[in-house]
Amino acid sequence: MALPLPPRPLLELTRERTAKRPIIRVRASTEDAPPSEWGSLLGDLARPSRSEPHTDIEWRVHDKTHIEFAIDYPFRATPVGYTWEAYFFVPDSFRLAATTYDKKQIYDDLLSYVRLAVPELHFEEAADECDLERAGSLLSELLEVIRAAAGEVDGSPASRAAVRRLRVFACVIRASGLEAQRAMLAAVDAAQTPEEASVATSGFSKLAQRIARSYRALLAEAKKSELPGEVDVALRWVDEDLSLFLEALAATASVHIHQRTEDGSDRWAEHASRLAADAVGEARYRRDRGYGAIGSDAASPRQIEHFEFRRHVLKRFTSSVLWLKHEVREGATWVLHFLYALAAAVAMAFAVVATFKAMDFQEFLMPYVILLVVSYAVKDRMKAILQSVLARWAEKRFPDRAWTIRDEERTESVGVVHENAGFRDFANLPEGVLSARRVTREHALEEFARPETVLWHKKKLKLAPRKVGRLTSPMMTEIFRLNIGSWLAHTDDPNRTITFADPDQGVVCSATARRVYNINVVYRITGDGASRPWRRIRVVVSRKGVERIDPIA
Repeated sequence: MALPLPPRPLLELTRERTAKRPIIRVRASTEDAPPSEWGSLLGDLARPSRSEPHTDIEWRVHDKTHIEFAIDYPFRATPVGYTWEAYFFVPDSFRLAATTYDKKQIYDDLLSYVRLAVPELHFEEAADECDLERAGSLLSELLEVIRAAAGEVDGSPASRAAVRRLRVFACVIRASGLEAQRAMLAAVDAAQTPEEASVATSGFSKLAQRIARSYRALLAEAKKSELPGEVDVALRWVDEDLSLFLEALAATASVHIHQRTEDGSDRWAEHASRLAADAVGEARYRRDRGYGAIGSDAASPRQIEHFEFRRHVLKRFTSSVLWLKHEVREGATWVLHFLYALAAAVAMAFAVVATFKAMDFQEFLMPYVILLVVSYAVKDRMKAILQSVLARWAEKRFPDRAWTIRDEERTESVGVVHENAGFRDFANLPEGVLSARRVTREHALEEFARPETVLWHKKKLKLAPRKVGRLTSPMMTEIFRLNIGSWLAHTDDPNRTITFADPDQGVVCSATARRVYNINVVYRITGDGASRPWRRIRVVVSRKGVERIDPIA
């Protein structure tokens, strides 16, 4: 597979043809390394199923201005509640406050994506489930659903069911294959000899080829029926997507393993070239089938752009079957309307009483006019003050936003969410939050040396049980993407020149110092009221963006 080269390349690949298989030559560089194709949590379906919410939330750097984290909410046989709470300790120099960073901006910068998780399936089990001859296997059931759509028209229930099942199958294989690739590469990294690595690489290669052959046998069998046009297209698109996915797994693994050849040993190169041959085989299969996503070593930038666009479209076609839609509304809209009406009624009542009292002075024109004007002014201010007080009261007791999470493709409600965010006073934070924040503190005076503003985010989720006959899913995954680009507007230049004295050498030195800032995040997720420990990470940023994420406690 031809890979687009960045300006200062991460990898420079050349291939030589031998009688057996292609050989990769790799020169690695870590400068300006682009994100990998699995770098985003949005595209990573290989998340282990959980029966309890996991306390170690997975945090990743998405790009220079975005960090991502994913939360897993397991389904139960009965409705279950979960609570997510996080405190972001932001340096005061960022100038974030309720007056400069309102709730609309907070929610605009904290995007949320929700999806169902696919059933967890090991790669070997997935290969077994692709046995068309075994009754009850994943692939044989898929073939039955496809045959049930024979003779139907596009958009019919049977046709749409077949398309959905094809997309779910692709998602299951993607999650299973990605987890298998990671396990294989971990085994290779731990191997002391190429012979030990051979077991892992050959096993992975055989399973991938077995799954590909089985699906292509289903494709040939399904073609014997008169299928709706959308089912026929979905069959080919899943075939192309599966081929691209297996090619990417083999190609990236071959590059990873080939980096072990720095000692000049050709035995490591043999394992890498075997996986490279698998990748080339998938590319040739797509070429022979007339599919559009074909890479080339001599491809122009426009052709590489088309190749990546095609990959993205196919991946979204299959993975979108898992995505859920959330309908967001203001959490206390009707409560606020009622309270504002109450404030207006109280103010109007005062104005009416004042007017009646002023009627005693009708014979004195000026005092009468003055009393009426004063009563109107007091009524106006009374209404505004009451509305402000009642709004603050409602803010503490009602959510900012209420969600309804829906699965539109299966027409069902998955759960409801109540969400709050805002700024909190440092001195009044929960004791567990302060303890986690102060784990690395050397002295209490540090809080004066490093003043911080605390941004708070909380979600309470009520998750409905999965209905019989719906997509079997062990859990719902919520992926947050936090944009901190606006937070960095007031930071200092990342590099500055400083001078200092060296006491040992007796000289004065000059050096370039990097200016970084720490955003500490204390968070936890609880389920059914169970008490769980607070966790903490540190996000290191500069004016250029996110530098890294460090786990603390």
